[in-house]
Amino acid sequence: MTKEQFEKVYQQTQQECKHHHQQSNQLAIIRFICMFIAILSLLIAYFQTITWLYIMSLMSLILFVILVVIHNRIKNEYQQLKATEKVYQKHLDRIAGRWREFLHTGDEYLDEKDYKSLDLDVFSKNSLFQMINIAFSQKGQKRLAELLIKDSQRDEILQRQAAVKELAENEDFVFQLETLGYLIPTKKTKTIDQWIALVHQQKVSTITPAIFIVSFLTILGLLGLCFQIGTPYSQVLFEVGVVFQLGFVILNLKKHQELFAQIEDLSQGLESYAQCYAHIHNCEYHCEYLRYLKNKMCIEGKAVEGILELSKLAQRVIYRHNIFAFLFLNGLGLFDFYLRNQYAKWLNEYGQLVACWFDGLAEIEALMSLSVLKIDDFKVTLPQITEEKTLSFQELCHPLIDQKQVVGNDFSMEKPLCIITGSNMSGKTTFMRTIGLNLILAYAGGYVFGESLQCSCLHIMTSMRVKDNVEEGVSTFYGELLRIKDMIQYAKKKEPMLCLIDEIFKGTNSLDRIAGAKATIEKLSLPYSYTFLTTHDLELSRIQQMNYHFDEYYQDGQIYFDYQIKKGPSKSTNGQFLLKQLGILE
Repeated sequence: MTKEQFEKVYQQTQQECKHHHQQSNQLAIIRFICMFIAILSLLIAYFQTITWLYIMSLMSLILFVILVVIHNRIKNEYQQLKATEKVYQKHLDRIAGRWREFLHTGDEYLDEKDYKSLDLDVFSKNSLFQMINIAFSQKGQKRLAELLIKDSQRDEILQRQAAVKELAENEDFVFQLETLGYLIPTKKTKTIDQWIALVHQQKVSTITPAIFIVSFLTILGLLGLCFQIGTPYSQVLFEVGVVFQLGFVILNLKKHQELFAQIEDLSQGLESYAQCYAHIHNCEYHCEYLRYLKNKMCIEGKAVEGILELSKLAQRVIYRHNIFAFLFLNGLGLFDFYLRNQYAKWLNEYGQLVACWFDGLAEIEALMSLSVLKIDDFKVTLPQITEEKTLSFQELCHPLIDQKQVVGNDFSMEKPLCIITGSNMSGKTTFMRTIGLNLILAYAGGYVFGESLQCSCLHIMTSMRVKDNVEEGVSTFYGELLRIKDMIQYAKKKEPMLCLIDEIFKGTNSLDRIAGAKATIEKLSLPYSYTFLTTHDLELSRIQQMNYHFDEYYQDGQIYFDYQIKKGPSKSTNGQFLLKQLGILE
């Protein structure tokens, strides 16, 4: 959907929100008036003995009840419209480049030992995750994070690609599911995730139905007392029954409080989850993977029925908060034990299915996130994942640079090693990050920023943002050595890999740097790997491998860059120009 189309539907949704808000306020006033008239009419009719005012009071009360039902419906519609408005606003923000303000940055998935994520801005502020994430549950966000950092087989990637493509073409489905996700309180998604982790192993014992004979006898005693049948025996039966049941309930109160606290926390948000599954169930899919997920969750898993039943049970648990309701329901009918038996029955029927419900939904949330670039009309395409070793692309762009300013590049990897030289700030590091980030999107099953990308499955390893560690006594140079060592160790597996090395061994002297770089090149120039290496040491460009460079040009005493990769080693430097420009060198 284009920016103009988003703006149009966003404005329409805003107008509908205003209209529903006005209707809601008007109905609230009319409701108040109806109730006021009902009470006033009843009082006047009672004290003045005016019969027709009783009828007026009754009619006002009936109208009040009708208005309450209508008002609740309009308030629900208003909440859904507000959620839809937020969804469209978020898509507009992404298109306008304001995605850096999005709340979820993926910091919690950042592992200090996962160098790829650190070097390529996969997580944290201004990251790929922050840009594309539209998952509303913690499990959905976690699943998206897994797809971005874990290696996948070609068949898995192609399976996800087909699903992502279909979701991108079915924008309304994605918007509606996003909207339903916004209706789930954020705190409740965390609560539900905690509950999921426990529910499959939870065992709740039931109480024998025979105990409810006491409840039956207590109610018989109450009826006898009310209709003066069998007194005083009915009174004794009633009083003993109430005392026995309340005492039994109080003895088990702590156990029930702990059990019902879990269900009570689920009360808000479950209906929205049920609507999510109903939405998934009601949609027809062409893609085999989406059909599989639908069947797993909604048909075999019976997610909608199970969640609605649990939602009703959660609502009943809330009744216990009212002390009068607690005493009345437990004194007459052992309500706590009834709820316990109902929850045990629910666990027996649905407990083993819960994990597949939320895992399936998390998968769809992650796939939706990967489709969002196409939905928001970025210049993206689905990559071609090949079986044979290959890496080539046309107009490939860095995903996190403003699309109005970013420069695309064409490239084809013909040898195991590519040495990139060039002046400062010319685009060497950005070019490697462009390759790395787009491959991460490709292997997740998503769209990439470019006209085309052909690639095989490669394990990505990086040595770019290397930092020292004072606490562990690790210098920048030694930190880089450790990363290069990991690459060489992984190469021994003889599995396809991609190494991205920026400014190799920049933390040591030129003699050691060149010696170390040559040794690294020798060990990583393998038939099953691709290695990109940037350096300022032009001596390395004499090695008979692929040599490319970035350069600059000067105009009116100013330096400019075209950020286009060119064949051959660099023939220019800009260090002295920059030193002079800043007044450091005369």
